[in-house]
This record gives sequence, C-alpha cells and structure tokens, in this order.
Amino acid sequence: MALLMASVLWVYTAPAQAAEVTQLDITGGSISLNFGVLGTVSGTFNADGQILMDQFQPPPNIFDPITISHLTFSIFSSSGGALNLPAPTAQTTDSTMTADLRSLFAGVTSSGWSWMNTNSAMSSLNIGGTATGSFNQTSNAFDIAWTNPFNLTLTTLPVLGPIVLTSGNFSLQGTAQVAPVPVPAAVWLFGSGLASLIPMIRRRLMN
Repeated sequence: MALLMASVLWVYTAPAQAAEVTQLDITGGSISLNFGVLGTVSGTFNADGQILMDQFQPPPNIFDPITISHLTFSIFSSSGGALNLPAPTAQTTDSTMTADLRSLFAGVTSSGWSWMNTNSAMSSLNIGGTATGSFNQTSNAFDIAWTNPFNLTLTTLPVLGPIVLTSGNFSLQGTAQVAPVPVPAAVWLFGSGLASLIPMIRRRLMN
C-alpha cells in the first residue's frame, strides 16, 4: 500500500505540461498608439479572425481591416525580410498562455492625418511582440496582451516639430485551438504498476 500511495503522489505532483496552440480564433481586442505630442489613439474592436500558428498570413487573412478613431489597421504576419522574424507560435500551461507574435504587422492609414498615408513606415508597421495572459482550460478562452516600444520618428510638422510613435499597447481575446497533450510515460508506468499490485492487495484483504 505504501508503494501504491507513493506512485499516486509521484504522478499527480508532476509538473504541468505545456500544450501547443494550433490556432487563435479572435473575437476582439484593443489597440493603443502613443504619438507623443499628438497624443494617444486608442480603442477596442470586435472582429472575427484567425491567427494560424507556424505560418505567415498576408493581408487580409487574419481579419478584415479594423478602424479605431481615425486610424484603420490592416493586420498581417510576415518574416519582415531582413528581420527574419519567426512565424507565430503559442503555448498554454494551466491557466496561462504565452504567444510569440513578433511577426505581426499592420498597414496603418488615417482619415485625419494625411501625412501618414504616404509614410512608408506606417504601410508596414511591426506591431508584434511576446504576448502573455490568461487561458481558460474549460472553454479554451484566452485574453493576451503585449507592449511594443516603437520610438519611431514619422515626420516633422510645422510648430509641433518631430512626430514620434513612442509605444503601442495591444490585446487580443477569443478562443484557442489546442493540440492534444501526449499522455506522459509516467502515467503508463503508474497504470502498469497499479495493475501488478491489485493481486497482492486482494490476497492481503482475503487473509
């Protein structure tokens, strides 16, 4: 019996295994960009889309363009050429999620700032980062966020001077598709060990 109890404790105190995410099904999120002296443009959005793991998605494959205030974002993923960024990946461990979304980009246009629409930096802005957040093991719902410190000078305007995109905050919500976690070898060993102990336990109970 002591051996049986020790086996149970050994199996159930094993560290939690990470599960690989195969797809993020997005239902909404938020974007906040700080343009220094021009202030911050921020807001939330509701949009259905998907981020596929281990592959790049040219526009508009993630979701249709979204508009926040006077800015419209067309979001896609790319290696970034010389940047050689990795394709998106994500993992869950218990109630947390970590996602490598460094390869996310956005084409950004404005209905209010005409200079932005001819700015090459805003036509392919790397908005990605390493995202972390919560994961619901029952519903597979996730809520992740990240920050990007841009420090990118975009233009110079009369009176105002240099216009700098200083930073951005981003979040995504939705549900994740998760690959099945392989059963650890320890579980199989525990099962076979338990099966071998059953006859011994029966004999002891009968004596």
